[in-house]
Amino acid sequence: MPPEQVEPAGAPCPRCQAPLVPQTVRTAIWQGDRLAVIEDVPGHVCTSCMEQFYDDNVSDAMRRLTEDGFPADAAQREIRVPVFSLKGRIRKPAAMTEDADVD
Repeated sequence: MPPEQVEPAGAPCPRCQAPLVPQTVRTAIWQGDRLAVIEDVPGHVCTSCMEQFYDDNVSDAMRRLTEDGFPADAAQREIRVPVFSLKGRIRKPAAMTEDADVD
């Protein structure tokens, strides 16, 4: 998810108009097959849709990390992340018969 510009405190979410609240968050960025997690990110989070918004300085810092390729020697720590697949887990709704009543 690309970083978004932070709205002033108390401003409505530009996506759903719910209030934004200041919060320290974490975000994940894929770079090819590599996943990087960035912690301690100051931002504003929508109380309804949970979209995260960042100011220009925060966006610039995340951009620089991305452009630097997330160097391993700059990482604070590493975590193991399980990977799941939805293959074979997606349920399709049962077909309705012609004599089924729908209100």
